[in-house]
Amino acid sequence: FVAYRLGKSQADSARLQAEIAKRNWQTANQRVVLDLFERRIALYEGIRHLVAKVMTTGQPGNKEYSEYLEAIDRALFYFGPEVTDYLERLRIVILDIEDSNNQIKLASPGGPKLHHDRMIELNDFYKTAPVLFGPYIQAHQKVAAWT
Repeated sequence: FVAYRLGKSQADSARLQAEIAKRNWQTANQRVVLDLFERRIALYEGIRHLVAKVMTTGQPGNKEYSEYLEAIDRALFYFGPEVTDYLERLRIVILDIEDSNNQIKLASPGGPKLHHDRMIELNDFYKTAPVLFGPYIQAHQKVAAWT
């Protein structure tokens, strides 16, 4: 009887340890998911903030362009190729806006049209980006119920 009770308590203890290990793994996994979410949302918000700056001024400065380059360099590690390709296209649009500003200063006839077209493309960020970034930013993992 004593051996049976000792064996049963050891088995119960092993089950409890296995459950604790499982919950520790779940907690660690949820921390990783949350950390990844926070990094992705910070990148998205940073890019959105830089786009907003260019949209309000119509003039991407060197500081904004440099910050944008840093953001898209980091985005390579957090988002898929469809997002990084889009961000690269947006980089070209920002460069074209700067070029159009120079053309306007030189009274080039194509400057205002180029500027207008590129600003419209940049404004499309607010429609396109949520669709592209959304799947990466959504919370995919449900919190486990503690039973």
